[in-house]
Amino acid sequence: MKVGIIGDAKRAVAWERHLRPHQIVQEVELCPSIKELGDVDACFLVDETDNNLDLLLEGVHQGLNCFLIALQPTDTDKLETIYRASMEAGVHVQFSHWPTLAPATQWMMNRMPRPSYLSISRNVQYTQFMNTVNEFRHYWIDELGLCMKWLDSGIHHIEAKQVLLNDTHPSVFHLFIRFDNGSTADINLYTGASVNKHIRIAANRQEIFECDAPEQNIRIGRLNSGEHLYFEKQSFDPAKAAEKSALMFLKSVQMNRETAYTPYDAYQLSLQVKQVEKRLSQYH
Repeated sequence: MKVGIIGDAKRAVAWERHLRPHQIVQEVELCPSIKELGDVDACFLVDETDNNLDLLLEGVHQGLNCFLIALQPTDTDKLETIYRASMEAGVHVQFSHWPTLAPATQWMMNRMPRPSYLSISRNVQYTQFMNTVNEFRHYWIDELGLCMKWLDSGIHHIEAKQVLLNDTHPSVFHLFIRFDNGSTADINLYTGASVNKHIRIAANRQEIFECDAPEQNIRIGRLNSGEHLYFEKQSFDPAKAAEKSALMFLKSVQMNRETAYTPYDAYQLSLQVKQVEKRLSQYH
């Protein structure tokens, strides 16, 4: 496959390194503009600007299979347009929704397709928190996207609450979701922690998963023949997340199958973000 990378030169070179180990990649073309891109099988858009969805739509209209590498966008109108355009053009689009693309998550989603319970807790060290509402917003948006993707059911009910110290400094956030299939999920964020901690717990009637998200370590709990709970461990290399996400995208293109995080996923997430923000504004 011939692959194009559009974006900042330094980041583009870093992504080229992620692509080099894969045998299906024969050639990589680094290009500052999508208009200058030659004939490629897939395109990586490394773009954190406010116009990245416009660039993605341009790529889709050119018939390019695209992987957008950026913070998860939430512009509902543009995402709906991209979703419909990609379907019409028959191209594959993947978003860099890292909670979903992470190797540990992919392993858990394959092993436990629809947990009946999902609980996410993220404590951010106060000395590392940049104290921006936008940064805080993306924390919970990322986790909400994972809950929706993993539990894969319509949402029956959402409750949301956040507290801003002096109405400026985001400190805590809580989200509770009940899905149509009876599953539940909750997300808890805290930005005044003494140490960073990011844990995801998933459970069904057979197993419990406890995942340390930054370290990509999983404890798998189940009952033994004596009905006692015991744990096994699975570990993944966090440094390989980008490389593995690139391979997932290229395999989707090669095999003509759905990407790991699709325009439809991104569009549905944006709709629920609106609902959560509506809830938060009601109880400000």
